[in-house]
Amino acid sequence: MALIYDDVMSHVDYKEWANYVSKIIRKWQPKCHSILDISCGTGRFLLSLTSNKIERIGFDMSFEMVKIANQKVNTNGTYISFYQGNMVNFYLRKKIDVIVCLYDSINYLNDFKYWQQLLNNVSTVLGVGGLFVFDVCTENNSLRYFNNYSERNVGIDYEYIRLSNYDKKNKIHENKFLINFDNDENEYVEIHRQKIFLLREILEFIQSTELKLLGYFDDFTFNRASEDSLRVHFVLKKQ
Repeated sequence: MALIYDDVMSHVDYKEWANYVSKIIRKWQPKCHSILDISCGTGRFLLSLTSNKIERIGFDMSFEMVKIANQKVNTNGTYISFYQGNMVNFYLRKKIDVIVCLYDSINYLNDFKYWQQLLNNVSTVLGVGGLFVFDVCTENNSLRYFNNYSERNVGIDYEYIRLSNYDKKNKIHENKFLINFDNDENEYVEIHRQKIFLLREILEFIQSTELKLLGYFDDFTFNRASEDSLRVHFVLKKQ
């Protein structure tokens, strides 16, 4: 997926994501000097942040994603540190002001015991008063737009088919990609499974953690989210 990831995600307005996170930072952590992007993919979010005063660090489990992210940095002369890492088992020696886990990356953790491991790591790395910002896709989004959904796209030297289904009983959203590259007789199959939690389940979990919930918001706004939301953004603070 890393080789075609930016094309697959071409519909995503990363500047909108960067502007929204910047608003959150200005509202609750205006003295932010460092930001860590967990599950950073090919680095487009951090590259979309315009402030050069903020140290930017990102990591992703996929080495190929990180490799492409570093190629982008070397090309445009921007200094951002990208590493390979696992969101449920990471540590930095320095304290970070803001940590983000965006575009429903946290939905890949299919049990709250893994969420707890993630938040333990986040709490350790965050400085006092630091923020943790993450978002989830909702069941409403899966049922409305991506249940029994398919798409086909042709790139410069490849084509892919995406097949999406939602298992309502087990609350698993599956995306299956069939990828074919020119001059390559192999077909590559990559399957992504995300657990869709109800909003009330997430709120109950957050109450059991050491981080303070500042708000949970509907799709790039500061309006309180609900089960009817398509995407929910959470802002947590280290006391």
